[in-house]
Amino acid sequence: MKLVEEIKALRGSHRYIVVFVLVLAIIMVSIALPPDDAGRGVVMVALSALTLFVAVYVSGTNAWTPRIVAGLVVFAAFAAAVTWLVPGIKDEVGVATRLVVLSVVLVLPFVIGGGAMRAMKEDGVTLGVVFGAIAIYLLIAIAFAVTYAIIGDVESKPFFAGGGTTDFDAFPEFMYFSVITQSTVGYGDLVPVTGPGRAFASAQALMGQLYLVSVVAVVVGNFGRGTQRQRDMERKRLKSIQEEVTQLQSDDAPSKTDDKDEGEG
Repeated sequence: MKLVEEIKALRGSHRYIVVFVLVLAIIMVSIALPPDDAGRGVVMVALSALTLFVAVYVSGTNAWTPRIVAGLVVFAAFAAAVTWLVPGIKDEVGVATRLVVLSVVLVLPFVIGGGAMRAMKEDGVTLGVVFGAIAIYLLIAIAFAVTYAIIGDVESKPFFAGGGTTDFDAFPEFMYFSVITQSTVGYGDLVPVTGPGRAFASAQALMGQLYLVSVVAVVVGNFGRGTQRQRDMERKRLKSIQEEVTQLQSDDAPSKTDDKDEGEG
């Protein structure tokens, strides 16, 4: 019963720490699962769908739900059809799975961002908003990882130097490469050799750093400051208190003068 009440309390609460944990789980699971695990695609789709559901639930965006579900169903059917019709794709099921995951990952920032904007208007920058911004940062890494995997399926030559695999089994390497690229660690153990791979890797390194120094920095810098309306009301309240103190001091001044005159008389 208590668990049910806590779950109900999450609705529209903007506690994006739950979304952050799920997004982090997607990254860790996709890297940790064995390359030959046949159920990895199912796990990725299930985790992505769960993250989207939780994000919509926490954000309280009821109007988004039917549109998101309808859009994802249409996109999934379209992706499956395209992968079967386009010649040269090595793993049709794998590419269709990745396209579905990519669509979910691209929708999530809009759900989280919209909810975070409403939360900031109501309560200012809270801890939930901060975790929401960081969750979007991690979603960028997932989106690029899926993009790299799709490029590896479409390209005829290996994505990485050294003749690495280009099939669905290489997805842990794509996710790992995406994370170290976005964090600008650059271990050098995986290096893209294709033109599209290098282009997207360069774009990811720039986007990741620009997002940190702009969006995350602004959000963290305003953490706990409340909304602009709340700050304006606080300034008015302090000004009103100062005016009352000044008025009391001015009212006390004549009485002190009168007491002094009476004493001298």
